[in-house]
Parts: sequence; C-alpha cells; structure tokens
Amino acid sequence: MKKGINEALRKALSTAAGSGGDFLPLPLATEFIKYVWDLNFIRQLFPSTTMTSKTKDYPKILGGTKVYYESSEGGESTETGLDTATIRLTAKKLMAQLKMSEEVIEDAASDMNGIVQNNFADSLAAAEEEAMLVGNPDHTPVTATESAATVTTWFTKDHRLIFYGLLTLAADIAGSISNETRAANRVDAGGNDMSTALIRQAMYNMGKYGRVMPNLVLIINPWSANQLMDDPKLITVDKYGANAIIITGEFGKLYGKTRVINSAYCTDGYGVLTHIQNPLIGDRRAIKIKSEDIIKSDQKRYVISERVDFTVQHKPALCQIYDLDMPASTS
Repeated sequence: MKKGINEALRKALSTAAGSGGDFLPLPLATEFIKYVWDLNFIRQLFPSTTMTSKTKDYPKILGGTKVYYESSEGGESTETGLDTATIRLTAKKLMAQLKMSEEVIEDAASDMNGIVQNNFADSLAAAEEEAMLVGNPDHTPVTATESAATVTTWFTKDHRLIFYGLLTLAADIAGSISNETRAANRVDAGGNDMSTALIRQAMYNMGKYGRVMPNLVLIINPWSANQLMDDPKLITVDKYGANAIIITGEFGKLYGKTRVINSAYCTDGYGVLTHIQNPLIGDRRAIKIKSEDIIKSDQKRYVISERVDFTVQHKPALCQIYDLDMPASTS
C-alpha cells in the first residue's frame, strides 16, 4: 500500500495546487485516507458515523422490550417501553504542521514529498490509536511549554487530551451499571502474567455484553501479548486459514473466537476487553493535507488535519484488566 502511495504522489506533484492549495487531488486523498485508517486497528474494527455538523446525537437503547407470559387465550398483552438515550459526538481537531527548506527538497536523493506524506500518515495513525486507547481530557498535570513535558506532565496540546480512550473509560467504575454510567468491574491481575483465566473473568464481569465471544475484542500491551502467545487456547493468525481477515496488530483469537490485539500504545500492566459494536468514531472532516510556499524564507509548509470524535455507546461493555506483570526495567 505504501508503494502505491509513493507512486501516486510522484504523479500528483504536477497537479498540486498553488499557495495554500490542496496537496492531494481527490482520488489520491481518498487513497491516503484509506492508508492511514489501515494503520490504526481501531479504525478497522469499530463502527464509525459521518457527522454533517460539529455535533451529532447518536441514539442508543438502554433497555429493550420486555416479554411476558400470557396465560389466557385472547388476553391483552402487557404494555412495555423502550428505554433510549443519545450520545453526543462533538468534532475535535487533530493537526500537524511541518516546514522544510526548498534546498532539502531539491537536493534530496529521494522524493521528499513522498517521505513527508508517509511520515504524516504514520504519525496521524499513531496519534489516533494512542488517543483512542489512553486519551484523557482530564489528565493533570499539564504544561504550556512543550519542552517541559514529561511522561506524567503532558503538553497542553498533547493529542491524548482530545477525548477519553478505552482504557481511561474502562477505569471509571464510580457510577451505576443499570444506567450505564460506569464500566464493568475491573479485573485485578495481582501482578501475574496475562492468562485466559483473567480474560474469562473480564467476560463474566461484562455481563450480557460479554456472552458472545466472537463479538469481543481484547486489546493488550506488548509484554502481555508476548506472554499469551504460548497459551494453547490462543489460535494464532498462522492457523486462521487462507481467506481470513487479519486486523493490524492482531496476533490470535482466544478459543478461535475473540480477537486479541497487540497495541504499542496500550499501557504496560493493562489490557481492556470490549464489545466490537461498543466504541464509536465520529468523522466530521476526513483527513486533509495542504501545502504552501513561504516565499520570504524559501520554505515549503505542509499541514495535515482532521476533525473527529471518539466515545463508547455502553460503558458496561468495557472491562479493564490491571496490575498485570510488567517487563523488568534495565539501566
């Protein structure tokens, strides 16, 4: 796919617009968006909806129709109701900017436009995946100076501040299961290795959302994924068969049914189990790339942006596994 992007870029150079114009013509832009989304497993797995305005209210059902036993022939049915609610999606912007001198572009042995394009794609896909996993708008402390940012102190424009990720939402157990204001009870691994026993406990904790194994997705950190590889209950991708569809980061299915994803952005010591129809991505504006010439400094500026939101439809359909064994630190 990346080779195809590079080939298309070389053909597109003569069609790029002038100052401040779109860097990519429409067919190539569509191909580029697909390439970025193929890098982010969350885009491949979970449903998305198009937003026609800055906000969109997405309906969900809290309680379904109740069925009764009617003992008499011709008896009147017992009236029931449908308990519904809405989820509000609000478009938020992810954006990156890069400036490069014309000399670098002219003297480069490789196609610099193609390199920039691929770098933007990799970076945006990584930012999306990390924010959708560990994002937290309430994170503290933060700093307005990027150079002062650390692992625990985030820059005020850090991409992880854009929306709540799955791991963050799965940690929220302060509300009520019945009205879906909290996640399922978490599973305490007690410092042990990742195991199928812990995953089965997470399935149990999710109640009705955890009953159908093919509808579940487990996302774990690389260390825990490595530990699970030797478990005989995990069917690895090499045994899927010729026509299997494999998601980015997927390395097996538990009992041949539940997908297991290895994500570099899943925090060490943690994992999260969710129903595949639970997370929801809202797309207000697809990925857009523009470029302009900065005449006074003989530079070229590239900007990539998108407007997106991310949430879950049912909090109890999330279960966090925490305090998993972690790799030993080395000096």
